[in-house]
Amino acid sequence: MMPTVRISPASHLQTDAAPDFNLFALKLLAQGDSWFSINGLSLFAASSLLMRLRFSQDTAIVNCADPADTLKHMVEWRQDPFFFRHFAAGAGFEENWDGLLLSGGGNDLIDALAVLPHDRNGVPRMTGERLLLTKSERAAMGPVGRYVSPDGWAAFRDHMLAQYRALDRLRARSAKNRHIPIFTHCYSYAQPRDVGAGPLGPWLFPSLLAYEVPPVDWLELTRHFIDLLHDEIIAGAALENFHILDSRAMAPPAPADPTAADPNWLNEIHMTAKGYDLIAPAFVKMVEAVLRQ
Repeated sequence: MMPTVRISPASHLQTDAAPDFNLFALKLLAQGDSWFSINGLSLFAASSLLMRLRFSQDTAIVNCADPADTLKHMVEWRQDPFFFRHFAAGAGFEENWDGLLLSGGGNDLIDALAVLPHDRNGVPRMTGERLLLTKSERAAMGPVGRYVSPDGWAAFRDHMLAQYRALDRLRARSAKNRHIPIFTHCYSYAQPRDVGAGPLGPWLFPSLLAYEVPPVDWLELTRHFIDLLHDEIIAGAALENFHILDSRAMAPPAPADPTAADPNWLNEIHMTAKGYDLIAPAFVKMVEAVLRQ
């Protein structure tokens, strides 16, 4: 008989629908974005990385994740009181978890890339307020790094590192969870294309159009930003007992043609169940290897 993995919304704790943790060998708390919650409007097509995890023991996962959530919201107790209560609200409220599963940073990056050269009143934004340079601000030739605003990236990186430090402080002041491991992932290389989820999205495509980035450089520029996210932010946070799955190349990018279906990608930035299945076994292996220690 296959081990059971039960995913329960955080709102179910303290109710009759709460899982009986005594029935499970592992008890995990999950926090994150749409890669841990839901990635499409169709419930038949929607999936998440969390839903594809298959552990070797009966596992209970309590899920605090929300679509489009940013890391800043995740670590702010007013924005996410369920996560704060169950993770670090004091001995009388917290559960004792075996580990924290985290999916974060992708929406922060997308939001930052969506900042346009001018505000809604047509007032130009300074380069430190955005991640991309306009055509007149960048070199005509060279590597894809020429599209990136150095000041904007530095500001974004510092902001994101502050969010990881806030999460680390939250864990450190927890009564029951100050020593638990945190498990996270990067994101797979996404192909910018005009494919959204109903009225939502696309997410990368409009920004690259607005900044007049030639389509030939779209995928390489996206790869560059995901590499920066992994190297300088997620890995750069350098937290203790913080374990990162490098999932950047685990699923090939979708074709550039927006009319071409891809078995691994549901839309521009979210995967199908089959796509998440390319990543889930490695994520489980990482978690179980650490917990066995």
